[in-house]
Amino acid sequence: MTLRYRKTNPLAEIERSQLEEIEKYKWIESERMGYDIGWARAEQEWLQKHFGPWKQARWQRAVEEALRN
Repeated sequence: MTLRYRKTNPLAEIERSQLEEIEKYKWIESERMGYDIGWARAEQEWLQKHFGPWKQARWQRAVEEALRN
């Protein structure tokens, strides 16, 4: 069986998405500040500023997908 036929693990997908968002935040803030802010700082700030709305949007998307199927 190839990877394209396997169902993705929903929790792994959520974690991947969250890490991707933190990486985007790190890049944007590092560019704005003019230096690399580092992963720890980016993660901490993203969790404080953006985790709540991100989690709500992910939950809403999951519910909509479940209702379509």
